[in-house]
Amino acid sequence: MIERAPGLTDEQYIQALTEKLREADETLEAIRTGAVDALFIETGEGVSVYTLESADRPYRTLIEQMQEGAVTLSLDGFVLYGNERLGEIVHRPLERVVARDFSEFIATAERERFRQFLADSAEEAVRAEFDLRSEDDQLFPAYLSFRALALDSSEEPIICGVVTDLTEQRLLEARLSQAQKMEAVGQLTGGLAHDFNNLLQGIKGSLDLIARRPNSEKVVKWTEAGLKAADRGAKLTAQLLAFSRSQKLELQPLRVNTVIRDMTDLLVRTIGTTVRIKLNLEPSDQLVLSDPTQLELAILNLALNARDAMPTGGTLNITTQHHPQPAEGAPHGLMQVCIADTGVGMSEEVRLKAFNAFFSTKGIGAGTGLGLAQVQSIVEQSNGWVQLVSAPGAGTQVFLSIPYTQEGEHAEHLAIAVPPALQQNGKRVMLIDDDHDVRRVVSDMLEVLGHQVREAESGLAGLKLIDVQLPDIVLLDFAMPHLNGAEVAKLLKEKHPDLPLIFISGFSDSAQLQAAVGSGATVLRKPFTIDRLSEMLEQFG
Repeated sequence: MIERAPGLTDEQYIQALTEKLREADETLEAIRTGAVDALFIETGEGVSVYTLESADRPYRTLIEQMQEGAVTLSLDGFVLYGNERLGEIVHRPLERVVARDFSEFIATAERERFRQFLADSAEEAVRAEFDLRSEDDQLFPAYLSFRALALDSSEEPIICGVVTDLTEQRLLEARLSQAQKMEAVGQLTGGLAHDFNNLLQGIKGSLDLIARRPNSEKVVKWTEAGLKAADRGAKLTAQLLAFSRSQKLELQPLRVNTVIRDMTDLLVRTIGTTVRIKLNLEPSDQLVLSDPTQLELAILNLALNARDAMPTGGTLNITTQHHPQPAEGAPHGLMQVCIADTGVGMSEEVRLKAFNAFFSTKGIGAGTGLGLAQVQSIVEQSNGWVQLVSAPGAGTQVFLSIPYTQEGEHAEHLAIAVPPALQQNGKRVMLIDDDHDVRRVVSDMLEVLGHQVREAESGLAGLKLIDVQLPDIVLLDFAMPHLNGAEVAKLLKEKHPDLPLIFISGFSDSAQLQAAVGSGATVLRKPFTIDRLSEMLEQFG
């Protein structure tokens, strides 16, 4: 520390300190470049000697004690130096890391991308995630931050990098994600129980009326009311399952305006009476490729966020705009949905973080921080993109842009009052399901369609009946005790490889179902209508 001379002003004292610091920097640089060998400083207790080794020792110690991997590379990617932590991260002793091509530690499928990443680091700082490969070919995620450093004009630059192992972080994120999702399910329970009781009342009341007055002219009306209530129940179940699991979207052609109109009642019940909902839907017959349930979930999430941004009430505007002109990522045009509120808005700092997983401005227990991240995931899986516009006091607008598709529209399976026409050539159907009530209803549906039905309450019983008489087609439940549907299907395919199979399943995890029976399996999801059952059977001639 420099003693302050009497009479020096603060500004003069700071200037003196600055000059001494500049001299120290120049001296250290002279030592590093070899211009001088050592620096001798006279102190009151003797002479202190500073050399390159003593100047660099604190930095080397710091690098070796880092919890991140430190590495220096040549421009062509060969390792010049690595700290001990780097060896731990790539699961190799340092002697098998130094002087090796760093791309050897990158997953084979990502090496080309790494080469471009390395080339870019010569020009600017670059950061990205890669899958690294251990010696036993196990892959694990890591975050790389690289940048070139020119030692002096006469030497070739080297690449300095930091490597962060993301394995533990990913495990923690997965656990937190599941915990947050289950918390959200718990918050939904009360409202869902109320909705389901209303739905069950509509179904039970309709069936009771039909049973008491089977010849009444109102039977058709009661039937329609019961079917409509059951359909609403199926949608609520799908929305609940979407919160409680990771689900890959089941994409199908659909009309966005139809999805929004069909969920209007759900929005009104969820948002409450303090917020006014206004729809302005521009007509369009063109289709997008998305999952209707998941798209509903995205819009519902945004509506809930909008409600929370308007604690004293306001207006929620849901607008769609038809853009027929080709655009990047949308060669056939696109449909844009805007969810806008008149709420408090966001600061720029909050806006930039809004789509980060687990980021939330709400208090503890008031939100999971998953809503906007989930919205982005749903839209991106639909080949679209999301934009957010907001400012303090000016409300928030979220734009969902989803490209149009030229794929044909899936038939809309609407409940109708009259039974479908009977099959001219009825099939012999083997129905295997462990639920007695489900078997009874599906069996009656099949008989109404003109088919011959044999029933089995277990996979083993069904296999025995098939050995006695081979059916034309098998309807098979997936989730059954002892032998599940996948195991029964495997045994049947070994004996009868050409026997058609249709899985009838209310199983929640579509990915697990596909893993068990294959992506080409024909699946009829519960609950289904008699029309849908008829169409599935017609696929097999």
